[in-house]
Amino acid sequence: MARKEPASDPTPGINVTPVHIGGDSIVDRLLPHLSKIAVGAVALAVVLTGFFTWRWYRHSQEAKSTARLVKALELRDRDVVAEPPADATDPSWKTHGERDSATLAALGKVGAARGAASLYAANLLANAGKLDEALAAYRKLGAGSGDDAVLAREGVGLVLEMKAAAADPATKAKLVEEALAAFRAVQPDDKGLHRDHALYHEGRLLMETQRNAEAVAPLTRALELVPESMLRGDISDRLALLGAPVPEPTGLPAGLTP
Repeated sequence: MARKEPASDPTPGINVTPVHIGGDSIVDRLLPHLSKIAVGAVALAVVLTGFFTWRWYRHSQEAKSTARLVKALELRDRDVVAEPPADATDPSWKTHGERDSATLAALGKVGAARGAASLYAANLLANAGKLDEALAAYRKLGAGSGDDAVLAREGVGLVLEMKAAAADPATKAKLVEEALAAFRAVQPDDKGLHRDHALYHEGRLLMETQRNAEAVAPLTRALELVPESMLRGDISDRLALLGAPVPEPTGLPAGLTP
C-alpha cells in the first residue's frame, strides 16, 4: 500500500507551527489582580487630585493675602492732617497713632503673607509706644540667620533702649546692659549685613552712658570693617568728640574722606 503523504500548506515561504508555552497568557495572569490594580489606580487619582487641589487653594490664599497686605500698607501711606479741608478728596488720618493703629489692625488680618510685613508691624508697635509687644515681636523674628533676623535683633536693642529711657534708675541700668548685649548679638559676622550699624549702636549707647573709653573700640571697628558705611559721618563725629583717630577709607589719600 502506498504511504499517505501529509497535506502540504499552500502558503509560500517558511511554515511556522504555533506552540503554546507556559500555560497562561499575561492577561490570564493579571485577571486575579485586576481588582487590586483598580483600587490602586483610584487611590492614586484621589491623592493627585487632593495634592493639586491643595496647591491651587494655597496659591489662591496667598494671592488674597498679598492683596490684603497691599491694602494694609496703603493705609500707612495716607496723610496725617489734624483738620482736613472740607473739599479733600483723599482720606487722611487725624493723628499718627490713629494711622498706626489702623495699619496694625489691617496687618493682623493679612494671613499667609503676614511674614512679609512682620518687621514692619513690629516697627509700628514701637512707634505707637507698645514697647512690650514690639519687643516680643522682634525677639520672635530675631531667631535665625537671615537678613530679617539681623534687622529684628537690631530692633530688640533699640526697643530695650527705649524702655531704659523711661525706666527708674535701678531698672534703667539693667535695661541698658540688655540693650548693649542685644546690639552685640545683632551680627556676629564681620562681613554680614548691618555689622557697622550694630557696632555704631554699641558705641553710641556707651557714650550716652558716659563710658567713653569703651565706646572708641566699636566705633573704630565699624569704620574699619565698612569704610563706606552710610553712618560714616556720625561715627567720625563721635570719634572726634572722643579724641580718637578716624580710620581712613581705603583707596583714598590720608586726610580725605568721602
